[in-house]
Amino acid sequence: GVQDPQHEKIITVTTNGSIHSPKFPHTYPRNTVLVWRLVAVDENVWIQLTFDERFGLEDPEDDICKYDFVEVEEPSDGTVLGRWCGSSSVPSRQISKGNQIRIRFVSDEYFPSEPGFCIHYTLLMPHHTEAPSPSLLPPSTLPLDVLNNAVAGFSTVEELIRYLEPDRWQLDLEDLYRPTWQLLGKAYIHGRKSR
Repeated sequence: GVQDPQHEKIITVTTNGSIHSPKFPHTYPRNTVLVWRLVAVDENVWIQLTFDERFGLEDPEDDICKYDFVEVEEPSDGTVLGRWCGSSSVPSRQISKGNQIRIRFVSDEYFPSEPGFCIHYTLLMPHHTEAPSPSLLPPSTLPLDVLNNAVAGFSTVEELIRYLEPDRWQLDLEDLYRPTWQLLGKAYIHGRKSR
């Protein structure tokens, strides 16, 4: 979470824009803490964050971003959606749960890197989208009642797996019927009945 709210800069979001580390795409300053809170004017929208391909902060230590990092937080419940540093990969897209999202940038007194980061923000309209037909969606994105009805129609596990994992259902099915060592052990102890 953010310790110093006085650092927080509130940005009212009405259109697309971006925020970036100071001096981007050049080396950012040391000993810096910056916090931005993006607030959409319309309460019924989400804010989507997309990181610029040019991304580089001080490398992590033991895979943990301790020194220089950028962090995205969901203000409604304080959940940290992610913390990123280094330069090996560009952070994935992030979407707020409501009409606000908070971004925090921290650099310590050593080894600032370039180019820093740049985050583009856009508004998404969650409540006004037309629902695409269920056949085009992967099952994991379907509404629960639709998924429920679909699943209720299956009579075998195989049909269910084939529906949920169209690309790899055969592999899953093989895994399902391959006995694990725990099962083998019980089968040997209890004889044929449990098998």
